[in-house]
Amino acid sequence: MTWQSVARKDFRDAVRSRWLWVLTGLFVVVFAVPPIIAFVLDNGGNAGQNTNQYISLMEQGTAILIPLISIVIGYAAITRERESGTLKLMLSLPHSRDDVVLGKVLGRSGVVGISIVIGFVVAAVILLLTSLQFKVVDYILFALLTLLLGLVFVGLSVGISATAKTGRRAMIGAVTLYIAFLVFWSGLANLVASLLGRYAGIGIPGRVSTMLFIRLLNPVTAYKTLVNSLIYSSHIDARIVLFDGLIRTTVASVLGNSLPIYFSDAFVLIYLLFWLFIPVAIGYSIFRRAEL
Repeated sequence: MTWQSVARKDFRDAVRSRWLWVLTGLFVVVFAVPPIIAFVLDNGGNAGQNTNQYISLMEQGTAILIPLISIVIGYAAITRERESGTLKLMLSLPHSRDDVVLGKVLGRSGVVGISIVIGFVVAAVILLLTSLQFKVVDYILFALLTLLLGLVFVGLSVGISATAKTGRRAMIGAVTLYIAFLVFWSGLANLVASLLGRYAGIGIPGRVSTMLFIRLLNPVTAYKTLVNSLIYSSHIDARIVLFDGLIRTTVASVLGNSLPIYFSDAFVLIYLLFWLFIPVAIGYSIFRRAEL
């Protein structure tokens, strides 16, 4: 018995429990209803627009909903088996502990991934019925980035599930991290930059770079700025719009006309992938030594 067996069983259980169908229906609503309201019912008021308007419309919502839904799917992946006693049975088949962790990540990723893909396919059909210019490459890249965001939070939540002894603790840990990403992360970046300026004498360019770098380590922000790179004329603009108010002008002045490589899309993608692999590795490391 291998991780493939665990992944297949996990996926089949999702199908039998109707989770796959519920999730697919939810993503169809999330991705398809907004374009119906904004573009289909607009009675031809879309002249000169393209699917970048759809991407812009959806970006904020997907950045909030996709992580939350992925957490719901993944947070109890291992703790539920642990609390019910089936984990010991699973490990006696025999499965190794790495089979369990990897299989759970892949099984839950399959559930989330298929649902997201179907949602985007339905939305694409609707968009093709409108007068919007359909930019295939940008749309596919947006779909892939959204899929990656979902997989990142599945991996993150399964990693937390591997470390927790109960489903409640796993849920609290995953939701706390989710709230930190959405609410507190930018404030933390600003605080660190301010402290560097006050106690280390770091100038404005250094403080701005610090704020931007810390923000880009947030997987939700990394996703949003990569999506913005599809919409805006330059990657620099995609970074600048992460800031609000007067600080946006300061950031624009510091970045100028060139973007350091560690702020490039390629590096931001690496920062995002970090959250897919590292939490799973940490979770497995703790789970491997845990008393069951």
